[in-house]
Amino acid sequence: MFWIRPDLAQLSALGALAQAGKWLDTALFDIDGVLIDTSASYRLSVIAATERLTRLMLGERLDALHVTTDDVVRFKLAGGFNNDWYLTQTLTALCVAQAREWRGQPEASRTLAQWAALAAEATHCGQGGAAWLHATVPASAIPDLAVARWAHDECYWGANLVRVLYGHAPQYAPEAPGVVQNERLLLEPALLPALRAQGITHFGVITGRIPPELANVLRRLTMASGLPEERLVVARDVRVERAIAVIGEAMNRVDHGEAAAPAPVLGRSPFSLLLTGAHYSKPDPLALAHALRELRASAALYIGDTADDLDLVLRYRAASDRGAATDTTETASIGAWGIPTLAVMVASDATAPTFERRGADIILPHVRELPTALNALRERLIAERGVAN
Repeated sequence: MFWIRPDLAQLSALGALAQAGKWLDTALFDIDGVLIDTSASYRLSVIAATERLTRLMLGERLDALHVTTDDVVRFKLAGGFNNDWYLTQTLTALCVAQAREWRGQPEASRTLAQWAALAAEATHCGQGGAAWLHATVPASAIPDLAVARWAHDECYWGANLVRVLYGHAPQYAPEAPGVVQNERLLLEPALLPALRAQGITHFGVITGRIPPELANVLRRLTMASGLPEERLVVARDVRVERAIAVIGEAMNRVDHGEAAAPAPVLGRSPFSLLLTGAHYSKPDPLALAHALRELRASAALYIGDTADDLDLVLRYRAASDRGAATDTTETASIGAWGIPTLAVMVASDATAPTFERRGADIILPHVRELPTALNALRERLIAERGVAN
């Protein structure tokens, strides 16, 4: 059953929009956990990479590390760990420090759940993620990010695919079969047509995924979109392949410490805009501002499943309230500010209360419930504000 924030109908911007006879026209989606179930892929690859790196750094065989999928979820809820390379680095650092640098000290007895709670507090104070890691854990226990990246990607893709996609010779998991094949679609054919019937005509994606993953993901999502074939972004289309190559070049510049131009990839429906980690890192509010500008949105919703996804919307609103729309700096000028945007979270019964407390507007058990929830919101607006159909 979905949840709608009780006072959402009184939100002035949303009410004024409906009063003027308008409605939401843009939907932006996260991919992982929203359109694709990655609970049996990314979460497992983070755990496997953490175990391998911890053993490597300690130089000893460990019976078990007891890193669980719940631990991964807790850090995702803490914020600052949307990127699985950073999460692998962080979990490895904590496990190594507890066994070595913190041996015999109080820190060694803390559970990963307790560390996640501390990381969440730091995020709340604006010092979460990588900043918290380096302020908390001795440097000698923190693996290099490049090492964490390859350990994770070898476990995620498997030894064969990581060679093909990256030209990378596996070092940390040379025998790994990969868990990418475990992913399954959450996008159902009825979803996007139902949203279009409600007046939402612009669809986009803001994801932390990197370029080699996108062709396969786009192909699977478009096949399941439920929209006419001529309106699809098909991954084998040469224009899309070129677009993915452009992102790949940008990502290479990022890897070599150079600035990547924040040019989004534009295609055809259903996802006419794609912003990746090569452009922005969530929860940078410029990602949302940029997407809303490119899609010429009047009012939008962003659907995610992690704390960084929620913070993306909350920080966008805060930036708008601070007057970013009048900021004349080059950075601010690339975005669109002050556009009403709802924060929609996909969450289980266990994680939903966290998002409810932190300010989500709508919480869904599954993305398929989105059209029903939006219908309920509109009915609430009509009942409470006297808005005509």
